[in-house]
Formats: sequence, structure tokens, C-alpha cells
Amino acid sequence: MAIYWRGWNKFKFLEMIPGGSIIGVGPAPLGDVYYADSANGSSAYNGKSWATAKATIAQAAALCSAGDTVMISGSFTEAVSCALAGVSFIGGGTNPNAAIWTGAADAKCLSITAANCTVKNIKFRPPAYSAGIPAAIYLAGASYTTIENCRFQGKTASWYAIYTTGDCDNTKILNNEFLYMNTATYGTAIKSAGTADISGMVIKGNIFQSNLNHIVAPMKQSFITDNDLPAGGLAAAGTYSGTLTVLGIDVHGAASGYNVVTRNQLGSLYHQACYYGGTGDEWNGNLCKDRTHTTEVDATTGLSILAPAA
Repeated sequence: MAIYWRGWNKFKFLEMIPGGSIIGVGPAPLGDVYYADSANGSSAYNGKSWATAKATIAQAAALCSAGDTVMISGSFTEAVSCALAGVSFIGGGTNPNAAIWTGAADAKCLSITAANCTVKNIKFRPPAYSAGIPAAIYLAGASYTTIENCRFQGKTASWYAIYTTGDCDNTKILNNEFLYMNTATYGTAIKSAGTADISGMVIKGNIFQSNLNHIVAPMKQSFITDNDLPAGGLAAAGTYSGTLTVLGIDVHGAASGYNVVTRNQLGSLYHQACYYGGTGDEWNGNLCKDRTHTTEVDATTGLSILAPAA
């Protein structure tokens, strides 16, 4: 008989997952914890443990109040909306591959329209496009969201990994992988569109690979630091291109800028075609393709200095 356990020590909430491994999934949750297991769950269960897990994420989320947590295990094809503040969606495995979440074409896997939510340790396969605006995570009215230690792995015709109308101030996007968002024209890891400018976002410690566009989002007073953003990678056709990435970082267009972009590994020369700053930005300490640094940004034309020859 399988035994599942959960509890917390002084610092971390601890979880024994199916298979017997104990993991620490962060600070002890303030609310209740509900479970979704695609392999062993049932809609008839109460969702209060792995042994009585719900069959879908939506079923577990429907039990939540503000501040609760949904633990997930297995593989899901769902579109879930969260309008409750402080709800967390956390993959229950030791790495994101134990919790895989995709959506039908044109869907949004997870739509967050409340503040202070968390998404952690999940492998998303962003939905394909035929109409609408498909995305793995959609943020609107989602300030202070944290998206951490997830893997966003595009598939044929995937458009966006994280998409927002800009209404997601003070969001933190930390230590994720964004791979194969390479659909022609639209493939983008982090995309903001709409009338609102993002304020106070932190994008830190992420790996971007084989994306047509890495970050395209008008921002102000935000931080982009310690990321790897190579310019080459696999195109949608499966062929390798040394200049796949069209836009590495484009944060221009906000009413004001004053962003800090530093300590990033950039995959091509520093110029506006691939890196476009905002008014008053500070871009410095970034390592370019030729292992040189540049420091200056011009508000009108983007980055004003080409990286000097090695």
C-alpha cells in the first residue's frame, strides 16, 4: 500500500510524492493544500492528499480559497483560470518533468487574474495557434506573481510561453527555461501587448534557447539580469540557424523606461536590431558574443554603440 506524507519543518513545506521521494517545495503554505494526479486521481476523491487526489488541475483549483496551494503530478491538457489571490500551482516532482501541462490549440493553460500567485516546478508545453492568442501562462491583473523553476518547451505552432496585457507589475520570473518558441513571426518567450506598461518586473536567472524572440515587453523600472540569451538555435523546421533570434530583449515603448539590464550573456552584437532599450535605461556589464561589454543606451535609436571588435 502506498503511503503519502506531507508536513513542514521550521523553514520548508515538505512533500512525499508518488514514488517515495521527499521534496521541499518552499515555505509552509498559509492555506490548504489540494492535489491533482492525472494517473491515479479521481473526480470522486476529496483532493486532500496524493492518495485522494483529484484527476484534473481544474478540479483541485475549484476547491481553493485565496492563499491555497494546488500540487500537481502527471500530464494534463487543460485551461485553468485563477481569480483568487495568493494561490500557488506547484509541480510535485523533483524536477518539472514530473508535472507536464499543455492546452488545446488556441488555449491558455493557466490564466491568472489575481495578485500574489505562484507557479513553480512545472513543465509547460505552450498551446499551438490556429486562432486567438494561445499561451502557457496569461497574466492580467496579476501583480506580484512569481513564476519559478519551470520549463516552457514549445511545440509545433506554439506562440507564447508567458503573455500579458502589461497588467502584471512587480512580477518575478526566476530560474526558468524557455525553449523552442520558434514559430515564425510570433514565437516569443515573454510577450507583453496592450496599453499598460509593466513596472517593477524582475527577470533573473533564466535560460532562453531557440526562441524567435526572447523578451518583448514595454517596461519601466524593471530588472533583467543574469540570463542566458543566445542568438542561434533550432528553427521551427528543425534546422539550425546561427541568427535565429530576431529580438533578444526589446523593452522600449513604455511611457518611461529607466530599466536595468545587466550581467546577461547576449548571443549577438549589441545593436537595436536585436536589443532595444527604453528611455533612461542602464545597460551595462552584459557579455556579448565577442566577449566585450558595452554600457550606453540611446532612447531614440535603441542601443547606440555596436560592440567593438574583439
